[in-house]
Amino acid sequence: MGWVVRTLLLCFVVGLVLSFLDINPTSILTNSWATIQDIARLAADMFHWALPYILIGAVIVVPLSVIGALMRWTRTRHRP
Repeated sequence: MGWVVRTLLLCFVVGLVLSFLDINPTSILTNSWATIQDIARLAADMFHWALPYILIGAVIVVPLSVIGALMRWTRTRHRP
C-alpha cells in the first residue's frame, strides 16, 4: 500500500513539474525528439541562469571547505 501512495505522489510531482515546464503528455508521445530537445534547452537555460549564483557562492564556500578540510586533516594527523 505504501508503494502505491509513493508512486502516486511521485507521478503527481513529476506531472506538476512537467506542466510547469509546458510539457504535455501528447507532445511526449507524438513528438519525442522535439521534447528531448526542449528539455535539453531548458536544462541549458537553467544552467546559464544558475552559473553566476554558483560562482558567487563558490567564492565563500570553497575557501571555507578547504579550511575545514585542513583543520580535520591536522587533527587526525596529530593523533597517536
